Amino acid sequence: MFPWDRVAGHGSAGKGGHMTQFANIAGAPAGSRTRTLCRFEDGEEFAYVVRGTEYVRSADHTPWAFQRGEALVSIRSGNPIAYRRGKVFYDVVTDEPLLYERAH
Repeated sequence: MFPWDRVAGHGSAGKGGHMTQFANIAGAPAGSRTRTLCRFEDGEEFAYVVRGTEYVRSADHTPWAFQRGEALVSIRSGNPIAYRRGKVFYDVVTDEPLLYERAH
């Protein structure tokens, strides 16, 4: 289970935090993405940056998280999902590596 699966309210579309400001973001074509987050366990792309430090899930182009300082924060709940050290994000509970940033 990934930490974003256990964040309160994560499964409820349109609820909480910053969701309304991202309501109509369209997915960028894979070739045009400049920064992506890949799953540490299998190297697959999980999310990409749409502007600044705002991330959208690659699978469904849904607004997902933003970076605040060294924390990756859920858009829906406002809770930290992971903390960044270098180019790797670590689970806030287990301190296991979850995602790493890949720049294109």
